[in-house]
Amino acid sequence: MKQLIAFLVLVVLAISGCANSEEESAASLPEGDPSRGETLFSQYIDGAPVCSACHTIDGSTLVGPSLQDYGETASTRKPDTSAEDYTYTSIVRPGAFVVDGFPNAMYSQYRQRLTDRQIADLIAYLLSL
Repeated sequence: MKQLIAFLVLVVLAISGCANSEEESAASLPEGDPSRGETLFSQYIDGAPVCSACHTIDGSTLVGPSLQDYGETASTRKPDTSAEDYTYTSIVRPGAFVVDGFPNAMYSQYRQRLTDRQIADLIAYLLSL
């Protein structure tokens, strides 16, 4: 009986791990709107800090790296990772990819504060830069 319970626990853990990896993809998001994303970039949402408090789009540096030309560089940041997935993970798990020369200081609760639509809109905006 103990072996059966141990086996079932392992199966549940394995299934949970697969579910989490699927969540780490932009594929499940609705289509994003860059113009809504541009607005969200400089707007407080449900207590989450605005992106523009730490990131610029003009090449200057505040706390985090500038996002100037982000659309061109996002797909080159992590091998075998699409620009959409790189950006999604950077928003929902900011410590996963930290740009050299910058601290891992990004707010870590965007996944809890933003809707899928808002995340998709931000991704669409960032990739349009």
